Amino acid sequence: MATGSTASSGTDPQDPREPGEAADAPTPGESGADEAVHDPARRAFFFQFGKQAASAVGQVAGMADVVGRTSSALAGELLGLDEPEAPTPKPAFVRSGVAAEPVTSAAAPAAEHTYRSAYRLTDEGLVILDQRRVPEALDEVVAVRGSDVAYYLRLGVARGGPLMAQLAAYGMWLTAAERADQPAELRRVELRRTEQALTDARPSSRLLAVAVERMRAATVGFGESSPGAEVAAALRAEADAIAAEVTASEATLASRLEAALPQPEGRPLTLLLHGGQGSLIAGQLGAGLTALGRMREAGRDLRVFLAEGRPFMDGARLASWELRQSGIEHKIVPDAGCAWLLERTAFDAVIIRGEWVAANGDTGALVGARGLAQLVAAADAEEGGPRFVTVAPSAAYDAGTPDGSAIPTELRPSRELATFLAGTPIRASDALVPATDVIPAELIDVHLTDDEAVG
Repeated sequence: MATGSTASSGTDPQDPREPGEAADAPTPGESGADEAVHDPARRAFFFQFGKQAASAVGQVAGMADVVGRTSSALAGELLGLDEPEAPTPKPAFVRSGVAAEPVTSAAAPAAEHTYRSAYRLTDEGLVILDQRRVPEALDEVVAVRGSDVAYYLRLGVARGGPLMAQLAAYGMWLTAAERADQPAELRRVELRRTEQALTDARPSSRLLAVAVERMRAATVGFGESSPGAEVAAALRAEADAIAAEVTASEATLASRLEAALPQPEGRPLTLLLHGGQGSLIAGQLGAGLTALGRMREAGRDLRVFLAEGRPFMDGARLASWELRQSGIEHKIVPDAGCAWLLERTAFDAVIIRGEWVAANGDTGALVGARGLAQLVAAADAEEGGPRFVTVAPSAAYDAGTPDGSAIPTELRPSRELATFLAGTPIRASDALVPATDVIPAELIDVHLTDDEAVG
């Protein structure tokens, strides 16, 4: 498998690591050549799985079979454990004051017909698609312990609450497995340290925090005499359960989104999307992309626009790539042009993903979402204006967060602004890069979740 990111040294002022963390930070090493294009049958499996899962959620018995298989067998089916992998060296580590060697990507350009899952498990560890390189290349990084996962999340290798929740869960398991032969107290200390590193990596993700809480709860009941292998096995089972439940949740959300969107007569269903809608933010399948694909297959006429949520270029680089691979035609509009577009186009809905939902309905989401909500609210003054729709799994709802003022927000490293905007040199003091917005509940027309009793 190819790895194509270069970890920065501990002296980089824009390195996201805290002082003293460098010794645990992996840098992807060069590996043997691997085909960037997976077997088309694998892509077909995920496409068919999404269709079947989204269809099954209407019948509890149908989805029960999918959700119930939360064992390693399900993880193997979903994550490609049955695929043979070329030997891959474990990641090297950056020591304080030692610069990492540059890595040349061996991955082929991400052509329109390629497919690669957002993550998968191999004998070497947790293999994560490096989203900083998509679509130019399908590079991957390998995590062999939870601190590796935290490091990669802080770098922006993977984004999206559902995906990060699964990565964090498997990261906890990796740490437990690595420390299985150590005394119980040392294992507990390392697991607590890993939990903190993971939650600190992306503090604005409710789903990540919930996953870490669940993994911690899975260790309750193990005492000093409990074998480390048993603790690791319990964490692996819980991580598998989280992965299965996220997939089932996305399938449910897809069906509810499809049902919630109108069927206008005589014209296409016109949508404006903001942020990722597919597996790059959700893991195995994404609700938005699954819903759109099902509607297109059913013969519904779609007119799709995609807001570019700079500076990470979530729209033009990632969401657009997934839409193209699914055969969904669309146009990209810069976020600065959305007001212009809404003024000239009759939209049916603006759709965003919710990352953190407060008790009063205020919702944390990808930065730029609040501005869109305000634009839609202004358009609603006219008859037939678009609806503002948020899609969020029930795990994103937090009764302990009273309102939006208590939702954690996040600033990303200033280098992201320079990296993804044509390489323009920007000094750290010149850049302010918020990752999230908080949308007031009164600006949201429709909250969609996988549990009707929530929200």
